[in-house]
Amino acid sequence: MADQSPNLSFRLASHDDYDAVMRMSKDIYGDTDYLPEFFHSFIDDPDTTVFLAVAGTQVVGLLVATITEEGKAFFSTSGRVDSAWRKRGVIGKLEQYQDAWMRQNRPTARYKRVTISAVNVFTKRQWKGVRKVFSMPYIEFKGRYNLWWRQNPAQLAQLDTIGLPDVVPLQTADDDFCTVVQKWLPAGACGGYDSKPVILVDWDPFTLCPANIKRLQAQNTIYTLSHKGEASLSLSNTYPTAAVRMMSVTIYAMDDLTVQKHLLKHLEDVSRSYTENKDIQLSVFVGLAELEDPIHQFCREALNMENLLDRKSEVVMYEGDILSSNL
Repeated sequence: MADQSPNLSFRLASHDDYDAVMRMSKDIYGDTDYLPEFFHSFIDDPDTTVFLAVAGTQVVGLLVATITEEGKAFFSTSGRVDSAWRKRGVIGKLEQYQDAWMRQNRPTARYKRVTISAVNVFTKRQWKGVRKVFSMPYIEFKGRYNLWWRQNPAQLAQLDTIGLPDVVPLQTADDDFCTVVQKWLPAGACGGYDSKPVILVDWDPFTLCPANIKRLQAQNTIYTLSHKGEASLSLSNTYPTAAVRMMSVTIYAMDDLTVQKHLLKHLEDVSRSYTENKDIQLSVFVGLAELEDPIHQFCREALNMENLLDRKSEVVMYEGDILSSNL
């Protein structure tokens, strides 16, 4: 659509923009939005920049960029547009401003990565200058606060009849560990600018390497399971919203039984640590596409959770070079 917003301006966000941003985004994710929990930490993070689209004094759009890979790349997330300003190209203009700002202020971060749900409305627009690198399935379920295992997390042990060793906290990750785990990543995960394997952690892309695993340990619970010479990896985080407790788990494992073992441990942790009368809204990402149906069935039948998606879905990672003439 042609530009219908000639008075739009762009700038960086500050702590003072909190209320305006909340007003802009309140009808997008409602009471499950993560921005109220993370906005101020985004502003404080030296590797994260929040970009705003402004009409007069009204915030009408937002985009967040985080530097990764020792300054060589960044991922762009959290795109939001006020309902009255949709279909006016606001996100596209924000991206242009973001990329220009990056070229000027963080010139080494030339590779932009974006992850989008395949059912998200933004996937219907043309992605200029970026290409699809890989996709992986994810599911979303709700666990009511009055479920049997929410009320007594110890009962989850009765579902653990698989005979595998326990999952244990990951202490350190070396190159050999990353090489073993790489086998459980989706096809195409090494298709980025440097041909290194990329993992997703709650939608955010990171190269699978010891330095990034160490960084991720600060904000995620990370487990591993070693069995018969193989190793698996899972990462989870959780945060409160007005309506539910959000929980994201990403699991890279060889089979459905190992995935179940990891998931049970993360669910037990959260149920023991957070006893508020709130439902859990769970997202599970699995590296291998063939594990989607078994974990879907496990959440529905064994854990008695409610499916929140009416169709299969996947998260897609795109990548582009912001120094390319195609952008």
